[in-house]
Amino acid sequence: MVGARIREARHARQLSLNAVAQKADISVATLSRIERDQQRIDVELLQTLMRILKLNAQEVLDEQAPDDGVDPIVAKISALAPLERTKLWHGLTANRKSNRAALPTRAMAQQVEEFLAQIDFLRGEIEAVRKKLR
Repeated sequence: MVGARIREARHARQLSLNAVAQKADISVATLSRIERDQQRIDVELLQTLMRILKLNAQEVLDEQAPDDGVDPIVAKISALAPLERTKLWHGLTANRKSNRAALPTRAMAQQVEEFLAQIDFLRGEIEAVRKKLR
């Protein structure tokens, strides 16, 4: 599913496999396998491809809501290993800092809402760690 969305974005931006692979410093074959969901993709490479294709996490990871009512992005982030989740947050922070120039008020308000949601998520993670330590 992630691969298909990467391919759709690449096609929408009229970029070749070769151009994107070269910018991402991977082989064309690797990118092709990723786009066909035949190869796993690590967080760092996903972030690189998202930056090249000007995608956000929701565009890549969002899917139909499962029957349990848990947001699919939350489920995917929660399923990451702690080190991968840390890399994701650091990458998103770096990306956000580079894109902050002159945001309109509405965009800034949306970022504040997103930040508050992240804090709620982190609060839950901290509580889970505390319970494990007890």
